[in-house]
Amino acid sequence: MTDIEKLAFEYEDEIINIRRDLHRMPELSFKEYKTAAYIRKRLSDMGIPYKEVCDTGTVAFIKGNRPGKTVLLRADIDALPIEEESGVEFSSENKGVMHACGHDIHTACLLGAAMILSKLRDTLSGTVELVFQPGEEEDGGALPMIEAGILGDEPPAAAFALHVEPLEDCGNIQFKNGAIMASPDDFEIIFRGKGGHGAYPHKAQNPINAAAAVVNALEVLSASAFDPMVPHVITICSINAGFCRNVIPETAVITGTARTIDPETRKRIAELIEDCAKKTAASMGVDAKVNYNWLFPPVINDKEMNERLISACRKLECVQEVKELERASMAGDDFAYFGERIPACYFKLGVGGEGERFPIHSPHFWAEESSFKIGAAVMAQLAADFLAD
Repeated sequence: MTDIEKLAFEYEDEIINIRRDLHRMPELSFKEYKTAAYIRKRLSDMGIPYKEVCDTGTVAFIKGNRPGKTVLLRADIDALPIEEESGVEFSSENKGVMHACGHDIHTACLLGAAMILSKLRDTLSGTVELVFQPGEEEDGGALPMIEAGILGDEPPAAAFALHVEPLEDCGNIQFKNGAIMASPDDFEIIFRGKGGHGAYPHKAQNPINAAAAVVNALEVLSASAFDPMVPHVITICSINAGFCRNVIPETAVITGTARTIDPETRKRIAELIEDCAKKTAASMGVDAKVNYNWLFPPVINDKEMNERLISACRKLECVQEVKELERASMAGDDFAYFGERIPACYFKLGVGGEGERFPIHSPHFWAEESSFKIGAAVMAQLAADFLAD
């Protein structure tokens, strides 16, 4: 075992307890006040200086014994508006909110890496920058933190982040060259027609009919208007209209998400949704307004940083297998903004154990706790190796 792996095993119980503490107190995006206070207390106890950024964001620095470059390690800290049904003894104590995406694990792994690197700081050359980022599940805290200056005048030379994968075996690491996560844009279409009595539909312009027609038209567009070899998704996720069984409403609203890993396809999706909604609705005497929300760009991995991940994992006996993913995920992550500015690697940590496994964002989500020390060890090994080069 490397010194880093030995320390990861030594700190395993503490890392698990950190995760359990955080799991009990999940907080929604940009409201992570108790979470931020907990992180800052842990950093203070380790003697690691930090800065408060964007209210609930925290940036900490572990400076080595000798000057050198800087490497950035990031964890997101927010939870989801989900009522927990996992049944674990440390379930959420905040009704209707749950760490169903594993951000509590990401934070515990990064604090674990901080414990390891702090212990070894006299052997390090350069600086490890630890970023505890709010708001990933909503509009994203990465860009506001970057705009607040966390990258400094001379940006870090590399950036790394992990994400849990509950459907992958504990002990395995997943990576992908190029795009690993999609751009997770969303949209809202508001249809305005002419209300009336349900008995006289010919005297009204029913926005529900227009909304239904657009839903069907977008399904056809998604299948026929794009190169089938380029991953893309257009999904309608809600439709709301009406209030009474015999009243034709004035308005109807549909919302959805549009995702791809290709910048040109991303632009074309937005254009086609706008064009499809307006023309289809107009043919039925209904007005359509499209509010398109451009969120994060795709997460693009740097090949050299992926090679560094593979090299670091080979040094760790606790890592069983390193797998290259065949395709990108259609989920998104605002770590993309770091990857736009810094050579970066975003990888998946297998946290699946015995028993039924549930995907992220499930109210039944759970993770094998023995995986947490692996995440901490990989992050610490990545940082130490990068600074030693």
